[in-house]
Amino acid sequence: MNRVATRTKILVVEDNLAYANILKITFDYSKFWAEAEIKTVNDGKEAIDYLSGVQGNSGDCQESCLLPDLILSDINMPHLSGLELLAWIRQTAHLKHLPVILMSSHIQPLELEIIKSLKANYYFIKPLTIQDLLSHLNRSMEQLQPSQAHVVD
Repeated sequence: MNRVATRTKILVVEDNLAYANILKITFDYSKFWAEAEIKTVNDGKEAIDYLSGVQGNSGDCQESCLLPDLILSDINMPHLSGLELLAWIRQTAHLKHLPVILMSSHIQPLELEIIKSLKANYYFIKPLTIQDLLSHLNRSMEQLQPSQAHVVD
């Protein structure tokens, strides 16, 4: 039997090019992230366009297999925020199961309440060092691995 290994597909939604590059460098330091297939888009609107284009409504694996296994999104972005993106994902039947990790340079108390109500799987304040970022990314994966459904309480 010849089995083809499938790589984890991650959709990264980040409008800041410098931070997107920091993410790429950080991914190289982690086996999980380095081996993943990463697709990057610039904001929530592009993410919705991408997810809508690969939605696979027909159930055909060729289309639906393109859906990401995980979404890592900034919160504060132009056009459509990470919170608006998360709300859309949670309201979209074939996507609402997807794990979503949110990040931001700061999180206001109201945003935190929204994050919890929309059932983000994990969130963190963007760290300043690659080592701290890697630590957050690894912690998020540890929480997602056992059940793939850990939700912020």
